[in-house]
Amino acid sequence: MLPLCLERLKHLHGGTYQVETIPFCDDALMALRQQPFDLVLVVSLLAPWRTWPSLNAPTRFMGLKPAILFLKQLRALRIQVPVIVVSQLASAKQEVLANGAFAFMDPFDVKDDLEVLVSLALGGVGRIE
Repeated sequence: MLPLCLERLKHLHGGTYQVETIPFCDDALMALRQQPFDLVLVVSLLAPWRTWPSLNAPTRFMGLKPAILFLKQLRALRIQVPVIVVSQLASAKQEVLANGAFAFMDPFDVKDDLEVLVSLALGGVGRIE
C-alpha cells in the first residue's frame, strides 16, 4: 500500500509535496511534536509501534487497533494535523473518524480518490465521512 500512496503523492501538484515516511507510530508522534506537518497518511490500522505506550497498556488487550491508539495520542497531545487513514477494514471507519481522522478510505480507492482527499485536507475543509 505504501508504494502506491507514495507514487500517487509524488505526482500530486506537479510533484511539489515533500513526503517523509515513518514506519512506527511512536516515531511519528515524536516527529509531529518536533516539527509541523501538513498531513498524515496512515496506511494500515495495524501500523506498528516500536514501544507500546505504557499509559494505554490495557488497551492492547482490548483489541484496540494500533492506528486508533495513534489517533487518540494525537488528540491527547493536541497535535492539529489532518489524518487520512487507508484500510480495507470498513467496519473501522466510524471508529477512525470518531477518533479524529479527517478521512477514511479503502485501498482500492487510493488511485482515484487520494488526490481529492489530500486537496480537501490541505484546503481546510471539514471532515470527509
